[in-house]
Amino acid sequence: MLKYVNYDVVFQEIPEEMSLAVWLSGCIVRCPACNQRYLWEDKGTPLDVETLCGLLNNNQGVTCCLLMGGEHNIDALTELFMYAHKRIKTAWYCGLDRLPKQHQGILQYLDWYKEGHFDIELGGLDSPTTNQRLYHITHPGEKLWDCTKLMQRNHETSKI
Repeated sequence: MLKYVNYDVVFQEIPEEMSLAVWLSGCIVRCPACNQRYLWEDKGTPLDVETLCGLLNNNQGVTCCLLMGGEHNIDALTELFMYAHKRIKTAWYCGLDRLPKQHQGILQYLDWYKEGHFDIELGGLDSPTTNQRLYHITHPGEKLWDCTKLMQRNHETSKI
């Protein structure tokens, strides 16, 4: 079962999208420099298709559904993305450095996919030295487009 702790409408996580970001608890990645350690615990409100539908309905105008975490139950995530992808663009911020082969099927329900644990010395997606990658998926089954550099440019323009 997936549980979420909070959600917000965000503008900088996915390029050119107004995203409903949902933070999932039960993180198994546990990055040493994590600033959201409360997400390591198994707590919060259960997140199923009906609950996700309600969150999307209550946040009209968003253009993307972004789930943050959930690596401990990729099968449940896949079910949520199968539903959401029919209605809206979808994105997953995954802390794993590589998506296991047996779970590659989730990519067909995603428009955006971020992978990589957070390493404070390398920085996040907005850092030129980051180990994390953000991919745009334009056609399921085709090569992923690495658009990490776009996030770094977006960060630079937001400083002006």
